[in-house]
Amino acid sequence: MISALDTMSGKELKRARLRLKMTQKELGKALGVHKNSVARMERGEFPVIRTTELAVKYLLVMESKKGGRNT
Repeated sequence: MISALDTMSGKELKRARLRLKMTQKELGKALGVHKNSVARMERGEFPVIRTTELAVKYLLVMESKKGGRNT
């Protein structure tokens, strides 16, 4: 049943992390998981569950808003 929850692939997670200009350690800290878990998700050893996908998408949205802000 876990397979029904994984929506983002490991490759997509890695692309998102690189777009955020984050290390695996930084993304792990932001997600509340160990950096090794991020690495294993990126390699496809762990599924990227829906809550992780949503958290990463939230970070991407917030980053794009921060980048587009005129200060």
